[in-house]
Amino acid sequence: MQILQIYRDTVTPGQEEAYRTVEEDAARICARHDFPNPHLAIESLTGPKEVWWLNAFASEAARQQVVSDYQANPPLVAALEEITRQRQALIGAPIDVLANYRPDLGRGQAWSPAGARFFVVTLTKGTVEAEAPVFEAPDGTRYFLTPVGTQAEAESTAAARGGETRVFAVRPYWGMAAKEWIAADPEFWKPNPMARPQSKDRSRRER
Repeated sequence: MQILQIYRDTVTPGQEEAYRTVEEDAARICARHDFPNPHLAIESLTGPKEVWWLNAFASEAARQQVVSDYQANPPLVAALEEITRQRQALIGAPIDVLANYRPDLGRGQAWSPAGARFFVVTLTKGTVEAEAPVFEAPDGTRYFLTPVGTQAEAESTAAARGGETRVFAVRPYWGMAAKEWIAADPEFWKPNPMARPQSKDRSRRER
């Protein structure tokens, strides 16, 4: 992947349960109405309380095609506009970044969330020794995102790396899981609507 969209929500204290409910609704909407791109939700376990939404694209042309496909799906647009309205009272001002893949900075590791239950995330304008795909924002901030399988591994990796490094948990009940993510860890992804094709088909019939 050449582009990673990183959309950062800061959840208002006391609104965590309401936020979770709204975003679970959003996940069902995306599955029901065929959102045109898989996306991953990760929630911070250390540092400021945030939820990051990660959308990967093979190119700028691919990103624009996703935008076009989304706009051409009126039921999806209308449903997610209502989700946006509900979210407004639950979050602070979001941060939306398009970052470019920098294979020269991350030992050539490719973006691959399959099998990840946690991410170790380092933000820096310098370099770090890390086994991680690296994406660079227009302001020069670099996002080192190391996928790992367990919280213990995430915490030990973060402690060894130091600096502005945080641990995030993948939230399987949010976002739109890609088929390869589900195949790599089907038990973990059971809460995601994309892992329940029969429910998805029934919802389509009921539209």
